[in-house]
Amino acid sequence: MIYKISSLKNFFLITLLFSSLLSSNEVIVIDVRSLEEVKTGIIESAIHIEWTEISEEINGLNLQKEQSIFLYCRSGNRSGKAEIVLENIGFTNVVNLGGIKDAAKTLDKKIVEYSE
Repeated sequence: MIYKISSLKNFFLITLLFSSLLSSNEVIVIDVRSLEEVKTGIIESAIHIEWTEISEEINGLNLQKEQSIFLYCRSGNRSGKAEIVLENIGFTNVVNLGGIKDAAKTLDKKIVEYSE
């Protein structure tokens, strides 16, 4: 399933979906921004993989194709591109959360200092 927020009604439905997925601790959160951007802060427990390298780097995580994957960037543009890349290689549960501030709010997580 691919989820996209396109209306206020869908936003509330997606928020309920996020709540159930987050409570199961089976989600992966990926920051697809550049390293320079990530150094300004990252959502706690997120993984950093630049969107241009996601098709190669995702394999190192040994994820199932059905794994819930939440993506974010600065505005939602690059995470949207990363979403398409992941869908094209067979991932079926990818969500573009948009920009970092919206993603942190949706996930109910803090933006923290990045450490390599």
